[in-house]
Amino acid sequence: MSNSQQILRSEVVLEKYGKTLAGKTVLITGVSDESIAGELALQLSAADPKLLILTARAESKVTGIQEKIRLAKPNVKTRFLKMELSDLNAVRNAVRDLDDVSHIDHLVALAGVMFPPFSKTKDGFESQLGVNYLANFLLVKLLLPKVRAAGADSSVVIMTSSIVRQGKMHFDDFNFSDGQTYDAMAAYGQSNAARVMFVKRLGEKLKNEKIRVFSVDPGAVHTGLQRHCSPEFFDQVAEWKKAGFMIDMDGKPIDIPPWTTTSEGAATVITAMVDPTIAEYNGSYLSQNAVSDHELHTHIYDEDNWTKLWKLSEDLTKEEFSL
Repeated sequence: MSNSQQILRSEVVLEKYGKTLAGKTVLITGVSDESIAGELALQLSAADPKLLILTARAESKVTGIQEKIRLAKPNVKTRFLKMELSDLNAVRNAVRDLDDVSHIDHLVALAGVMFPPFSKTKDGFESQLGVNYLANFLLVKLLLPKVRAAGADSSVVIMTSSIVRQGKMHFDDFNFSDGQTYDAMAAYGQSNAARVMFVKRLGEKLKNEKIRVFSVDPGAVHTGLQRHCSPEFFDQVAEWKKAGFMIDMDGKPIDIPPWTTTSEGAATVITAMVDPTIAEYNGSYLSQNAVSDHELHTHIYDEDNWTKLWKLSEDLTKEEFSL
């Protein structure tokens, strides 16, 4: 494994490791024309997978991607799966719609929301925690038997963000006093801290089965994810870039990533799925195509927090997840 991070195009990663994706079944959440997930689907289709299961809240979001794949790679099957992540019962229903799928080689959870006004999911959770994390906890729990059926070198990959380095889990008030103390950035940071800690514990539990588990920071990519970002936020980003760094929760400096393309954003996801040189680092946080756990802070590293989060997640989703 290279010790240095590097921004790469997806095509470069696929050229090195893409052959292992031929004939595989991949499920990708959050697909649309303007998303990293949509770009990932297009990139993976070049590697001749057997089936790409594309999830979104509405079929209209994936039809453009499906058509591009059909024209470029008519032998690659695609399938739309309706999934509303703000409703845990809708997640359960979506999984039931996959009863005819025997196995999933790669489960890639990229869907999410960023900085929305305060609202709660159908199940009563602050929307960023509910959509970005709890829905994924449930989805992985329900689909893990199909990932296990795919055998060694299958993967579970969950999107996160560099904001995790300023994020923590507010165990005593994860709903921000029902919105009274809501801060959109703090809530986004919380949801990403939860995603990374979940991956840490899941990777530990699945390591002996040789199922790859990684969280991925795709970098700074302009997508529909930023639709709730205010002009003030982009001004703040410009100030951070001018200074050259931010500060994480431990007081360490954080380099500000440059804006990159969707192909470059999807590259680290593909690295997580198939790069053999990082297999021994199961549960790790990846950034710029490299294991980047050194960027995480002590709250994320605290294994007691992993245990506490897992139990809280079981309680909130009403699903025991024993491994």
